Amino acid sequence: MGLNRIWSGLVIEELVRCGVTTLCISPGSRSAPLVIAAAENTRAFTLVHTDERGAAFYAMGYAKATGRPAALICTSGTAVANYFPAVIEASQSAVPLLILSSDRPVELRDTRSPQTINQVNIFGDYLRWHFDLPAPDTAVSPSFLLTTVDQAVYRAVSRPAGPVQINCQFREPLISDREKGYWDTYLSVLDPWQKTGRPFTTYAKSESIPSTEEVARIWEIIGRSKNGVLIAGQLSAGTDKEAIIRLASELGWPLLADINSGIRFACSASGSAHNVVAHYDLYLRMEKFRKKFSPDLILHLGAMPVSKSLNQYVEESHAEYVVVNAHPFRQDPMSRVTQRIEANPARFALQLSERIQKIPSGLTDIFCKAEEISRTVIRDSVLPLDDISEWAVSHIIFESVAEDSGIYLSNSLPVREADAFAACSHKRLAVGCNRGANGIDGTIASAIGFAAGLNRPTTLLIGDLAVLHDINSLALIKKIEVPVTIVLVNNDGGGIFSFLPVAKLTEYFERYFVTPHGLKFKKAAELFRLPYESPESLSSFRMAYQRAIDSGTSSIIEVHTERDKNRVEYEMIWKKVSEKVETQLLI
Repeated sequence: MGLNRIWSGLVIEELVRCGVTTLCISPGSRSAPLVIAAAENTRAFTLVHTDERGAAFYAMGYAKATGRPAALICTSGTAVANYFPAVIEASQSAVPLLILSSDRPVELRDTRSPQTINQVNIFGDYLRWHFDLPAPDTAVSPSFLLTTVDQAVYRAVSRPAGPVQINCQFREPLISDREKGYWDTYLSVLDPWQKTGRPFTTYAKSESIPSTEEVARIWEIIGRSKNGVLIAGQLSAGTDKEAIIRLASELGWPLLADINSGIRFACSASGSAHNVVAHYDLYLRMEKFRKKFSPDLILHLGAMPVSKSLNQYVEESHAEYVVVNAHPFRQDPMSRVTQRIEANPARFALQLSERIQKIPSGLTDIFCKAEEISRTVIRDSVLPLDDISEWAVSHIIFESVAEDSGIYLSNSLPVREADAFAACSHKRLAVGCNRGANGIDGTIASAIGFAAGLNRPTTLLIGDLAVLHDINSLALIKKIEVPVTIVLVNNDGGGIFSFLPVAKLTEYFERYFVTPHGLKFKKAAELFRLPYESPESLSSFRMAYQRAIDSGTSSIIEVHTERDKNRVEYEMIWKKVSEKVETQLLI
């Protein structure tokens, strides 16, 4: 056993001891020592995927579900660069990710040696930490190797969480037959470590706890408020959503819950969540509503919301705007934040709740009435409808999905439709979406990794262009033990552009923006041996979706829609909601 394998075995073992047990491998030659070490470690789960980009998004989705990083292993050269989109998403979303990039030794760099590029800090500012590990050498203590791994894992999971990279140089011969006993003297420094089963260096993770002074200061601001509003954006895995719901209830404020917050699906049957608001996107589009019911204080917990109209509501207000999130980054695209608190949102909510005496907001009844109007319009629009409709498909998924399932949403229209039409429920659902950079690439892989991390059946709601971006990641479905139901909404291109001003540029619109492809995905399902249905009505979709989730197997349901018809239906619902809100609340 050569020194390459000795070092690689130590790296993998230390990762496992640090709790990084999922290893995503893309095959290649230079990474052979790491791959063999991963394969030989009986406590590691190895997932092999030929496409590095898909493997990275799988790892990112897994971390979104668990809060724990998976490790990525690849060969040298452009293989490493294929991780970049997922690294960006993980960095922007503050999701932990650990990269073990194999590399040629330093003497081959900048020599035009095959499959050799500059991998040192290739991901730039998107990394939380980077280390260029030297090629294995007995002059370097093996304890140095272990402490490097320990630091990498700590930096990946500590605040702010994100991607880290250890660049691993290997000289040839990559695999050697020297007897393992030859290295006993070299490894003797690790004898105590070998016996413990613990990492060489144990890091005590710091908690993101708001100070007493910060909580008191915000409480004073709340005490002066008459029209307060709570907003919950995307929250990290493991966040106590009930704490945020309780805060809203104790304050007596409306809680505008973004679809990715999961708040809508943490509503207990006790009734404490009666003021959780889901359909605000439909009526905050009304300028008159935004102006008449402007808040004087906004308490925003978590990441940025999906809804453009909600963000517009915040931007147009003259309110004190308090943002609480567990990272130090500027979260203020509208340049409106007046108080920024770096703290765990749920922990902050708990500490604030300890001080609360009910200070009802004058906006609570307004939002609750507008919510009821919107629910009625949605219900009355769905019941007589049997033609396929994108927004109704989204509504039915959240209505029909089983308790304790996962739902992953593609960016572009799917996440916006879910945000507008998914109602609050007592079902426990985990919702995921790549909202760091808001891209559509890697969505299939992310959803499959999310399902694996949850270890629960998961539904992916995705558009046709996002599928085309990541179609080879369908191969990952057979490599996990829980079913993924893919609901593929095919409107033959970028349907979201129909809602944007660029739609008026008729000369260029179809070719350069919508980019219609004319494809159907039945053959793709056959290629990856997945059951396939293509319902042609809303009632048949409802039955097909129920069959899919009842079957316990992964499948694809392709729904064909028309872009123009979808836009008209949206406008019809906006109009109905606006008319009823106008009549009942604004006159």
